[in-house]
Amino acid sequence: MQQIISLNDSNWRFGSVAQQPFSDVNDLADVTEWLSAQVPGDVRLDLLRAGKISDPFFADNNESSQWIDARDWWYVRDLNLELENDERAFLIFDGIDYQSAIFFDGEQLGRHAGMFSRQIYELQTEDRRRKTEASVVGRRSSVGVRIWGSAALPKLKRTLAQQLWARLVQPLYTPPSEPFPDRYATLKCQMQFGWDFAPRLRTCGIWDDAAVVIAHSVFIEDAWVKAKVKRQKAKVAAISIRLTIDSDGVQSVRVVCRVSGKNFESDAQTFQFDLNLTRGTQAREIAFDLSDARLWNPWDRGDPNLYELEVVIAKSAATKPAPTHEDVLDSLGTTFGIRDVSLARAPHALLTAEPWQFVVNGQREFLRGANWVPLDAIPGRLTRADYAARLQQARDAHVNFLRVWGGGLREKRAFYDLCDELGILVWQEFPFAGTLLDHFPRDRAFLDFVRAECGDIVRALRNHPSLVVWCGGNEFSPRANQPIVKKLRAVVKDKDGTRPFKPASPYRDESHNWRVWHRSANLRDYRDDATPFLSEFGLQSLPNLEALKRFLPTDALTAPHALWKYHRAELKKLGRYARGEERGARKSSAPLASRPSRVEEFIDATQRAQAFGLQIAIEHLRRRKPQTTGVAVWQFNDCWPSISWSVVDYYGTPKRAYAELKKVYAPILASFDYALIPRRAGDTVRGDLWIVNDLRVACPHAELRADLNGLQVFARTLDIEPDSAMRVDALAVTLGDGENILRLQVIWRDQTLSDNEYDLNFCDEGEISWLGKLIATVAKRLMK
Repeated sequence: MQQIISLNDSNWRFGSVAQQPFSDVNDLADVTEWLSAQVPGDVRLDLLRAGKISDPFFADNNESSQWIDARDWWYVRDLNLELENDERAFLIFDGIDYQSAIFFDGEQLGRHAGMFSRQIYELQTEDRRRKTEASVVGRRSSVGVRIWGSAALPKLKRTLAQQLWARLVQPLYTPPSEPFPDRYATLKCQMQFGWDFAPRLRTCGIWDDAAVVIAHSVFIEDAWVKAKVKRQKAKVAAISIRLTIDSDGVQSVRVVCRVSGKNFESDAQTFQFDLNLTRGTQAREIAFDLSDARLWNPWDRGDPNLYELEVVIAKSAATKPAPTHEDVLDSLGTTFGIRDVSLARAPHALLTAEPWQFVVNGQREFLRGANWVPLDAIPGRLTRADYAARLQQARDAHVNFLRVWGGGLREKRAFYDLCDELGILVWQEFPFAGTLLDHFPRDRAFLDFVRAECGDIVRALRNHPSLVVWCGGNEFSPRANQPIVKKLRAVVKDKDGTRPFKPASPYRDESHNWRVWHRSANLRDYRDDATPFLSEFGLQSLPNLEALKRFLPTDALTAPHALWKYHRAELKKLGRYARGEERGARKSSAPLASRPSRVEEFIDATQRAQAFGLQIAIEHLRRRKPQTTGVAVWQFNDCWPSISWSVVDYYGTPKRAYAELKKVYAPILASFDYALIPRRAGDTVRGDLWIVNDLRVACPHAELRADLNGLQVFARTLDIEPDSAMRVDALAVTLGDGENILRLQVIWRDQTLSDNEYDLNFCDEGEISWLGKLIATVAKRLMK
């Protein structure tokens, strides 16, 4: 493997200087105070560790650290390079946020803008050898990174017409939203400018991995692996590898590829090729057939088999049967999987309908999904362990698909590695989000920037088999942003070409259903959604009291407080939906949130309402299978301590909706379809019993059981067909006084495949207003 010197450590120092325009400047000598720093990280994290700021996530401390944006920052460290005369050193940053200049021994190597693209600089070149008598070989050197504070981010250049339009439509926006915001001019994490679940916290720092790679006359920059089943019965896969190679001269080399199972036992297979290289950076393609190939599958359809690939480039083996260690010029390792993905139209759909049926390895896959937002509003501190904990929670909740939302990140590599290992499908959006009555820039310079930045996002992620679809971004009109969509489509085709591309989300028949919550519609409104793919819907709820205590002062805990709104609570809507839970359990007409002594009851009521709403929507759409092909709840996780739509809070504590998700996302689901109307004791609830099976396995002689408050009211033995949604029978039960909990179970071979419950007392009596209907209709049209 490559010889890598990791720079991910605490051997860095940082300090601030006055903010300058983004241009060539070296003001390192102006730093007056140096403090210890950690990489990967963030300026705020380093200041927090140094005791210079308070925790920005507690109360409204975030406001007192906004001064950070108006300063520029230097990060420096010593570097001991022990190089042989024929060795070369390359400095690599996987992500610096956002504008930076890189220095080596006081000499600027380059400037860069963009949060997600990789930077590579050779530290020892012919030019450097000619310029200095002292070689970098075997002596102490220094690496410096100048980072511009976020106040220096590019500003959107608004035309006079846009300025006038912005004034006209500003009343239609809810802060922090605004027409033609400056965030459009960057490809920075969009939520950092403020979102309805995220704070205005524009980070800056070395947020992703940093390293020095040692190579010889050849440096392998990238290995792009394409894998396709060639002969399925014979288990043969066609593997092609496109190598990006930097050669310091004309030379003949031997390339050795070694492939072996990463998470399963297999015999290693080795393939060798001879190449003639020219001087400079070049692409070379090699190909071979892999025998005994095993497919990568989503977790509910099989094993997520992964392969390890090691590429070794050595001196020409013209006189040797195989290269020795001394002959190796460079090596690179990567992981890949063999799988096929495509999109098809749902059965009986019109020929003009958009294809929304995901097909993985030739099998239809119903996507039981969730929207993924960044795990931390300061992503520099995210580790593999952080990702592993939350992704395992998703897997345990029977989630087989995550939509990486366009207002967030190209996540760190660990996220995609773990999705590969867990068999979780990924929908990846580019960093564009939230235009309504406006559009992103269309000038040539910005489009060229999009090509470069998004092209590197594709390069970084394309070897991951878990990634199954690219999407242009979140909630913008593809028609109004046609230049951006055209550029992204071309980037995906050029840099990948193996996955479907969707211009935006939502797009053609796909639904973001915000009639419930934002328009205050009744929860039963979800039953009217006939979309083939529902990729956003949800309700806010409060986290548990223990979580509130971690980010709110004591005086803000006993009743709704201004800090609740600062942490993104929408109090009026929380109270409106909590009343549905309250009616069934307490028969009270005033919102619980208005009574300070009952905050814990309000927490419970909001969590129950959220869980019930998700259950209604998900079960309705799963019963519609195969006309509906997938659903994704908004949102799975949080980026900071907040009162939001998440089912797992920032600290990793599940809300009640998480347990509900685990029930209704079970691959085999027992469901009760009944009218959601007010009832009282003595009334009869009538509905239909359903079983949904997302597996390719039949379950003959399974048993469906139903009981009301512990008393059995239905039992039947039946055969469950694979990949099906079937109505089983009608069911009628009479409500008693107190609780009325209906429990459904599917038992097969002494295993409980589904265990589902309904609180038949719960009823939402609110209705959407005519204005709410109008706004929902207009918003849907603007997304086209």
